[in-house]
Amino acid sequence: MNETLYKTSSPEEEKSECCEIFLEPLPGSGTRVYTFSEDHGWWDESTKKFVHQVTRINTTEEGVTYEEAHAMYLKAKTKLAQSGFIHSFAPDPYSYKSHKYEFIQTRHAG
Repeated sequence: MNETLYKTSSPEEEKSECCEIFLEPLPGSGTRVYTFSEDHGWWDESTKKFVHQVTRINTTEEGVTYEEAHAMYLKAKTKLAQSGFIHSFAPDPYSYKSHKYEFIQTRHAG
């Protein structure tokens, strides 16, 4: 499971700031355990390159279940939406568009 979140509904590949979140199974000790990771990417004007900063929570040692990893995924998605990443694009193998778009509604305090 993965999706890419942007602050714009019409992102430019390798130019627009984005956060990609992943939930992936890892084989481990005869049972399935999961890892959650987040990739923050942005254009660095000074180097003229797209920069990636990956944060991976390797849950093999902790034995995190799918439910626990999925909760991490949803928490990260909510936090990102609250900081402006409200346009989600997720792979959709059943669509001719190849990506499913979702506008994420957030609640603001006040």
